[in-house]
Amino acid sequence: MTQENYAFIKNGNVINTAVFENPSNELLNRFKNDFELDNIILATNKSTIGGTYDGTKFWLPQPYPSWIKNEQLNEWESPVLYPVIEEGSNESYIWDEETTSWIPILPE
Repeated sequence: MTQENYAFIKNGNVINTAVFENPSNELLNRFKNDFELDNIILATNKSTIGGTYDGTKFWLPQPYPSWIKNEQLNEWESPVLYPVIEEGSNESYIWDEETTSWIPILPE
């Protein structure tokens, strides 16, 4: 028998996940009622506690308040593109929410 992950959804938020092996509808409904959930659905790799479910797909938690959903890629994007790094460069950047920009990380 196959074990599958299920996401517990309340107000569009993933509040918990659980692994079941061929759960009956009765069992899922009991969890749904006992925990006052809106839904229990088969989970995907993006269904994580703290994430959301918009009725059609799961979203990982929003990394920063300024980041926006890219519906086509099903992931969060910064409002400013990540800087282009030349091949062989050891440059890297970190997001700064206060300035909504990418800040270079200086090598140690």
